[in-house]
Amino acid sequence: MSTSDLTSTANVFVPPSPTTQLTSPSTSSGGSGALKPKRTRDIDDTDTVLKRQRNTTAARKYRQKRLDRINELEEALQDMTRQRDDLRLQLARQEAETAALKAWMPSTRPR
Repeated sequence: MSTSDLTSTANVFVPPSPTTQLTSPSTSSGGSGALKPKRTRDIDDTDTVLKRQRNTTAARKYRQKRLDRINELEEALQDMTRQRDDLRLQLARQEAETAALKAWMPSTRPR
């Protein structure tokens, strides 16, 4: 194998693994005529199916987690809004009471 074969991306040697089968090189590569390993279609399809299943499961889990978080935040918003409204009502009552007491005090004062 020459150094030009090692630098060319079309002629990179990959050692065969137990899940590969050897095929003859394509005629357009102009390579040295060595056999190239190629994964079988069945194994590749199985890998793709497993990858898609994992991705589908992860996407479903993410979407559910996102919806749960949104619901949690909406509940917190409702609680805070309720607290704010209660505090505003309490403040209005106290201001009215203060105004009534201030109005009552000058009339009871001796002059």
